[in-house]
Amino acid sequence: MDLLDLENKLKEIGSESSSLPKEKSSNVITPVSVTKKISTISDEDLENYSDKVIPSWNDLQTIYESRWRKEKERFQAHLKANFTALIERYASGKQELFQLCVPERREKLYITAFLELFESGYAPHVGDTERIANKRVRKLLITLPHNYCSTY
Repeated sequence: MDLLDLENKLKEIGSESSSLPKEKSSNVITPVSVTKKISTISDEDLENYSDKVIPSWNDLQTIYESRWRKEKERFQAHLKANFTALIERYASGKQELFQLCVPERREKLYITAFLELFESGYAPHVGDTERIANKRVRKLLITLPHNYCSTY
């Protein structure tokens, strides 16, 4: 199927959805042509994108890394706040610090950021993957020293 056939098929689908009764057509999203031939690019597109510059590989990588650094700082600040809350209530033993619910492709970044914060004395570890509310979650755990001041 070439480009013209595909565009014609999309137009047919769009015309079918416009022939539906009004109450049903409000829920139907008409397809938009995302492929354009070079000769059909509008002058508006040329004006908008002709002044754009494609950054070098290193510049783009720096932009992406700075975005991750900001996100990592927010994540670590959240971990520090949770840790402070545990200490304020004199928690001891194995404690859940955070429930990590991120896409699988970014999970390693967050786990590394978690492990950077805690020295081995806290025995930081990542729990097994669980399903909570139909989302993939991993618990971030630490071990706190025994609280000898507590009464039983």
